[in-house]
Amino acid sequence: MDWIEKYLNILQCPYCGGDLEYIKEKNQLICKSCKKTFDIVDGIPILLKKMKK
Repeated sequence: MDWIEKYLNILQCPYCGGDLEYIKEKNQLICKSCKKTFDIVDGIPILLKKMKK
């Protein structure tokens, strides 16, 4: 079992706070609410919210 699968219940979308779904084939997390996708790079989910200038 991957650590992401183990702790998926505590991860949340940084945009809307929704639950995330792990898509192992694409190595991504997808928000169930707003449908934004987050890549997983070297085993680390990139959940950073881009700041507006």
